[in-house]
Amino acid sequence: MEKLGKIASAPVSRRKMLAAGVAAGSASLLAATGAKAMIKVSQASVAYKKVATGDHNCGGCKLFEAPSSCRFVEGPISSDCSCRIWLNKIG
Repeated sequence: MEKLGKIASAPVSRRKMLAAGVAAGSASLLAATGAKAMIKVSQASVAYKKVATGDHNCGGCKLFEAPSSCRFVEGPISSDCSCRIWLNKIG
């Protein structure tokens, strides 16, 4: 019974991680086809960072929607930030 309590209190379940991975992985496929996302994923699931990684900032991403949102990530998004599902707006 004690093990069950520890499992139930785990901060992130495998099911949630799998769902986030599938959603993040499908973002580029949906963007390439021009489809709109129906469900957005959390900023944590795509490793959203307040500091851009090199030239990969949200403002230069195909998924960014001005002034402060993303097609696939929930919550406010700054054009100066970045995440791991970044897609080049030009290409």
